[in-house]
Amino acid sequence: MTRRVAILICLFSGTLATSSPSDSAPAPQSPEPRVIDVVARRYTFEPSQIDVTEGERIRLMVRSGDGLHGFEIKKFKVSKELPRGAAPVAIEFTADEAGRFPILCSAFCGDGHEDMKGMLVVQAREKTEP
Repeated sequence: MTRRVAILICLFSGTLATSSPSDSAPAPQSPEPRVIDVVARRYTFEPSQIDVTEGERIRLMVRSGDGLHGFEIKKFKVSKELPRGAAPVAIEFTADEAGRFPILCSAFCGDGHEDMKGMLVVQAREKTEP
């Protein structure tokens, strides 16, 4: 019985001697993306303009409000189909360039399809002095 206790003590004390506070500290987490809900319906996106900051990680939760639509932002290589009545489609990316970028419906949705546009506006991040 004493041999088991001695082994457990050695194992336990060895663990304490070799561990450091940094071993048990959780790894730093990157900030969660900002979630923005978007609805696509004939012949508009709601909201029609999405404002973000350069370098910001965003998650667009896009759903169709009526029929089949597409959601495309060419600059950020975003292109997703939005089926009718389905759960929202998650589109996550980092807006890593400032500017104004068109949002287009990439699936023909009727006579007003060509007018179905939105805008992603990425504001430049303020430069900090070194």
